[in-house]
Amino acid sequence: MINAMFNALSGMVSSTQKLRNSASNLVSLGRDKVTVVDNPRFRYSLNSTKASKKVDISKEMVNQVTAQAEFKANTKVILTADETIGTILNIKS
Repeated sequence: MINAMFNALSGMVSSTQKLRNSASNLVSLGRDKVTVVDNPRFRYSLNSTKASKKVDISKEMVNQVTAQAEFKANTKVILTADETIGTILNIKS
């Protein structure tokens, strides 16, 4: 039971890091002056020559939603383990 809580906590830390990385990628996009183009062939256009890596906005949004779902799932694991341990302690006393 304790191992499940530690695993879930580790998963929460991992999800938090994924969310931070994704947010950092999106912030770096904003620094490069992103402009949305109405042409359906292009999703966005970078007005900066120093953009070293291309960031796909839709991929980053999916990463954020996934990280949030992982975090919530790990939270439920911890809550369930906590309730189970509480029930076991109540039965024992």
